[in-house]
Amino acid sequence: MRNLMILMTAAALAVPIAATAQPVEPPVVVWDADAFWRGAPTPAWERIAFLQQRIDNGVADHSLNRREAIHAQEDLRHIRQLATQMRARDGGTLNDTDNAYIQQRLDTLSRQIHWMRHNW
Repeated sequence: MRNLMILMTAAALAVPIAATAQPVEPPVVVWDADAFWRGAPTPAWERIAFLQQRIDNGVADHSLNRREAIHAQEDLRHIRQLATQMRARDGGTLNDTDNAYIQQRLDTLSRQIHWMRHNW
């Protein structure tokens, strides 16, 4: 009986303490796109070479497995072929529309490579 009284007293004292406790807020995580792209070139052909280096680095440090590396290489090869065809069609340069399309494809591939290399 005495143990029950002690337990009830402790529970009664704990309620006001819990009610006054401040909630713990999770840390704020801010995405820094500038930091992610820092060091990456802007022109399409330089970005293609940059992504090729990222794939090669992923293979070398084993952050890309064989299947992921093959997938990334195939996507990059297709983008490279497409850019070559577009450039040949337009007299050796990419027009603004084609450049925007190639850049969008490179953005997508870059995000995929990033995800594959960091998805353990």
